[in-house]
Amino acid sequence: MSLPCQPHILVADDEASIRRLLQTVLEARGYRVTVVEDGLQAAACLEREKVDVAILDIRMPGENGLDLFRRMKPDCQETAFILITAYGTVRTAIEAMKAGAFDYVTKPFLVDEVEVMVERALEVGRLTRELDRLKRKVDGQPGEQLIGQSPAMQKVFKVVGRVAPADAAVLIQGESGTGKEIVAGLLHHYSLRREGPLIKVNCAALPEGLLESELFGYERGAFTGAARSKPGKLEMAHMGTVFLDEVGDLPLSLQAKLLRVLQEKEIDRLGGVRTIPVDIRVVAATNRNLMEAVHSGQFREDLFYRLNVVNIILPPLRDRAGDIPLLAEFFVQKYAARMNKGTLLLAPETLALLESHHWPGNVRELENTIERAVILASGPVIRPEHLPDEFLEYMEGREGGPGGGRIRTSGTGGERGNAAAGRTVHHTDEAAGRAACDSPCFREGPLPTLRQAIQQVERQLIAEALRRTGGNKSRTARILDISRRALQYKMEAYGLEKCSG
Repeated sequence: MSLPCQPHILVADDEASIRRLLQTVLEARGYRVTVVEDGLQAAACLEREKVDVAILDIRMPGENGLDLFRRMKPDCQETAFILITAYGTVRTAIEAMKAGAFDYVTKPFLVDEVEVMVERALEVGRLTRELDRLKRKVDGQPGEQLIGQSPAMQKVFKVVGRVAPADAAVLIQGESGTGKEIVAGLLHHYSLRREGPLIKVNCAALPEGLLESELFGYERGAFTGAARSKPGKLEMAHMGTVFLDEVGDLPLSLQAKLLRVLQEKEIDRLGGVRTIPVDIRVVAATNRNLMEAVHSGQFREDLFYRLNVVNIILPPLRDRAGDIPLLAEFFVQKYAARMNKGTLLLAPETLALLESHHWPGNVRELENTIERAVILASGPVIRPEHLPDEFLEYMEGREGGPGGGRIRTSGTGGERGNAAAGRTVHHTDEAAGRAACDSPCFREGPLPTLRQAIQQVERQLIAEALRRTGGNKSRTARILDISRRALQYKMEAYGLEKCSG
């Protein structure tokens, strides 16, 4: 009896030895496997049951695998099709991939190759389903979606859900590129003001004089060139939401005027003689520490507390590495559709590089990187060479560069590091910094480059996690908050394959 969560794999091949081999290997991985010997039986299985991955031999009695794929694909959108082909039919298999097949394998093949292919197909299917769920969750929300399964992002989702219907002011804090504007859009979309306007103002984009007229508006003749009256952004947001981006850059003189608007709920246009009542909700965002700005006299304390009724802190992407595969797949789908490129997949080594990157530009940098890769990809798979040069340099460093060989680490105790299981290391505190400087690789000889030092620490951390889990890759990947594919890639790069037992 199969478990409800067991992935279902269909193997269709007229060679009994191949059917038995794949059934044995895939069942050992915990999959439910159905084997058939011709296209007719395969079609019956696909019509009768949900199949996660279908492995079809292109040449079978009756309906061949290619014709079966073309016929069944429209009705089996959630099934990943892998085609088995002989050397002479590789071109046919490639054409099938362009039509939507997941991948193909050439006879004779390595069993490990098929295992990895099936695992990758199941992972892509899981990510696709999760994306669909997230899209449905925020259906109708204009602009980009906020995506994440990490605990930090789940906390953000909960706060947004609770705060959106309220009318309180919200201050969103986070580094550039973390999605502050998207959160502001969600707060408006799920608020009682959703039928009203959402007006956005970048407080850092204009000089003080222009920003004042942009925020508060002006009357005709208020200054040279004011040929007609114009309402300001705050007035335009009446009965809706105003989003003040980079509010920490608002000049002190305008901070006082904004505070009065929040207190009195009315504005004065430049050159005006009457006040104009406004009913607005204010959502502000900044990448600065406003409390430090208050202490240094750069930001008004009373305005800070007016804006900071509810505080939402967005984590940087480096602190939510587990979200990178989901975000990357989302952006691949987005730009592949926009550029009419059909189905594009991330190669495992590409995803591993994305997960290894520090992402100082956060989600915005990731999106730009994926957009570039989609543009450069000429086939159905995004490979490392489609990424910017810094990724390739990092990969060359891991592989030993032009001289070849694995990464060398100093000392013999690297695999007995003091990494805490279950904890992802992103920053070093004072104690950790002292411990790092006491490492043998820093006590003697020339200092390593930053990249080499990071690689040494990464290798030690992976080795220690493998030791603590007894070589269990799935548990190790969960502890390190990376995908199993990324772990496998890193183990190969660092020569740690034997650590998995």
